[in-house]
Amino acid sequence: MSEQKYDSCFVCGKANPIGLKIDFSYDESGAAYAELSVDKVFEGYPDLVHGGILSTLMDEVMAKAVIHSGKIAVTARLTVTYRKALAPGRRVIIKGWITRAKSRSLTAAANISDESGVYAEAEALFIVPNKGHEESPLPNILS
Repeated sequence: MSEQKYDSCFVCGKANPIGLKIDFSYDESGAAYAELSVDKVFEGYPDLVHGGILSTLMDEVMAKAVIHSGKIAVTARLTVTYRKALAPGRRVIIKGWITRAKSRSLTAAANISDESGVYAEAEALFIVPNKGHEESPLPNILS
């Protein structure tokens, strides 16, 4: 499946001057993943990556798995569990995959990990917007 791009995306957009510019790949099961290290500018407390950045990364990798499955959907609910602190500059893998799919809703899971274990886990509900809805949450990439 050809992936639609939105170049201003904070996580993957190449044209976003303050974005993370992450490249995603897919495995044979359709799971999305990326290997990266988060820069020090994304700290919350000293020497700790901000939890909101970790949440953002997991939301995006799950969305990539959803898009790779052929659906365009938006996050309706996101639940994050933080397991341990992540230091900036540490190389990690983010991975997201679909756990259940229905016609207009998909559930996905994600984690951030390295050889020392899991830093954070997430689960999300994604909803496919109604076609022709006048107030579509994705007006620029659905057309």
